[in-house]
Amino acid sequence: MASVMQESAVWVPETRSFKKGKDAKIEQWWEVKRAQNPADQKLTRGATPLVERCMRVHGFSEAFAIRVLKGYRQFMELKTVMNDWNETKLAPSVPINQMWEQHLLDNLNYAEDCLVLFGRVIGHNPDAVLEGEDLQIKITTTKIAFQARYIDDLDEDVWDYGDNWNKECLKQDETPNSIMGHRPVSVSRGRSSISSPKPTSPTGSNEPITIFLRDQESGEETYFSLRYKSTLRIVFTVFAERRGLNQDALKFSFNGQELTGYETPHSLNLDDRAKIDVLIKA
Repeated sequence: MASVMQESAVWVPETRSFKKGKDAKIEQWWEVKRAQNPADQKLTRGATPLVERCMRVHGFSEAFAIRVLKGYRQFMELKTVMNDWNETKLAPSVPINQMWEQHLLDNLNYAEDCLVLFGRVIGHNPDAVLEGEDLQIKITTTKIAFQARYIDDLDEDVWDYGDNWNKECLKQDETPNSIMGHRPVSVSRGRSSISSPKPTSPTGSNEPITIFLRDQESGEETYFSLRYKSTLRIVFTVFAERRGLNQDALKFSFNGQELTGYETPHSLNLDDRAKIDVLIKA
C-alpha cells in the first residue's frame, strides 16, 4: 500500500528508514524477556513487567500470560483500526481485560506506551460490564472486527467472554451469531469462537439474513450475515477494513439510495441475499 496509514490506520506516511525505526521500537516493546537470575536487573517498561504482573496478580502461568499478551495486542490494534478510543465500539474478553487493567495501573507508563504503540491514548471504561445489551453489541462487533483482520488466528481461551455472556447468547438465539461470509462467528464449547460457515436462517423478526456488498467497478461480491434489525455500519466497517480503506472513502447505496450505515435490513425492507452497491469515491 502507498502508506502505513492504510495498513494500520495509525501512523502517518514516513520515510522507509524512519518506519523501520518505529517498527523496531514497537516490536521491542512486545518482546518478553524475563530475567533468568533473580539478581539480574528487571525490566520496568514493555511487555515483560506486564506479563509478570498478570502472573502475580491473576495467577496466570507464564505460557498463558504470553498468549493473553498476543490477544491484548490484537485487541488494542483492533481499537486503533476502528478508532475506538473511548471504548464505545469494542469489548475485551475476560483475560484481555485483566491484562489491560494491569497495564492501566502502570500510570507512569500507560499513556506513553499507547502513544508509542498505537499513536493515541486508548481509554478504558471500568463500568462497561454493566452496559447489558450494549455490551453484547460491542462483543459481537469485536468478533466481527477480529474475523476481518485476523481470520482464524483465534485463541479461544484468551478470547473467552465468560459464562454470563455465553448463557445470554444462547438464551437469545439457539443458532449461532453469524457474521462475515465465509467465516462466521458462533458460540461453541461454552465460549465465543469462530467456526465453519452455516446457512443463514430465513428472514424473521430478527433472524440473520445474508446480504452482498457488490464492488461497482470490479463486480466482485462479498457476502455477510447479520441480524435483520442490526445496523449496517458493522458490515460497512468490516468491508472497509478488509480493503485497507477508510469507510468515508466508500459510498454504499441500495436501489440508488445512498446509505449512512445506520440503516438496518428491516428499515430498508431488504430481502435475503439482497445486494448493496459499493463505490470508491473519487
